[in-house]
Amino acid sequence: MKAAIFGATGFTGRLVAAELFRRNVDTLLLGRDEKALSAIEGAKDVRSVTLDDPSSLVDALRGSDVVISCVAPFTRLGEPIVGAAIAAACNYVDTSGEQRWVRRIYDEFGTRAAAAGVTLMPSATDDGVPGDLIAGLVVESLAKVETLRMHHGVFNGSISRGTMLSFGQIAASLPLAWQDGEWRETDAGTRAPVDFPRDGEQPSWAIPGPELITIQRHVAARTIEATMNLDLVTNVSLITDEVIAAAPAGPSDDERRASRFTIIAEARAPDGTTARGHVSGNDPYGSTALVAVEAAVRLGARGAPVGAVPPSLAFEPADFLNSLKPFGITWQVGN
Repeated sequence: MKAAIFGATGFTGRLVAAELFRRNVDTLLLGRDEKALSAIEGAKDVRSVTLDDPSSLVDALRGSDVVISCVAPFTRLGEPIVGAAIAAACNYVDTSGEQRWVRRIYDEFGTRAAAAGVTLMPSATDDGVPGDLIAGLVVESLAKVETLRMHHGVFNGSISRGTMLSFGQIAASLPLAWQDGEWRETDAGTRAPVDFPRDGEQPSWAIPGPELITIQRHVAARTIEATMNLDLVTNVSLITDEVIAAAPAGPSDDERRASRFTIIAEARAPDGTTARGHVSGNDPYGSTALVAVEAAVRLGARGAPVGAVPPSLAFEPADFLNSLKPFGITWQVGN
């Protein structure tokens, strides 16, 4: 199998590259600066390409089984890479957390990808894939789902420069929630407190959870929505161009080790029966690299359905989640 990375010189891209190298995957690093790419530890195969040259992108991806896009913000920069992947018959994974971008992948690119025999999987992140998978496992015990709520908990977290850029795109639109058979914009205000397994009751705010877009493709529910224990609206309002320029590329190793995350899936049936499960881990950025590479390796084997495919339909959920356990990512279904 051969994998390509676009955006390998960024903070998340370097972690993804390191994980591919650790697994001894034949890896092509793509980006504007060939010298910077060559300086990445473990780099053997690099190629200079730009987003404004579609033909060079397609040529670069031919022969690769999968490309992992780590550009940010994806809403502004992601389209050329998706288009090139489809044209080159190369499966596509990205590390976006931008909900509107994930929806666009499904709405605009899925049919083209299916015709080309390509699988697209956006938001292969610490929350995007595990959130979709735990939701799929939780609803299995209910004959019918009335509501499905995803709760994100981040503890001792700090963010990269690329995430700051993505937050700018996220904050430009209201969160989408699935309500009564359609996507509706909802306010980003406070919601009921959420009880997290290790951290107890936390205040919560509505967020544009990227996993909602994929979950709706395989879970029939009247309502699907997401919350987070951090007030993203307040945090995003403090992120300016000056703050981004002055920020380090990403969290330090100590900060990454100290950070934790939990994603809860909470489902309710029309008769009031409930089901609950969660995924927890440390180091959201390192976990994103693990998830993205695991998804890419599985898609590279060319066994998944084609088109834009939710994780729960591309993989066996418990098997995928269990593959992450050696790296400290655990899951549980049941209260």
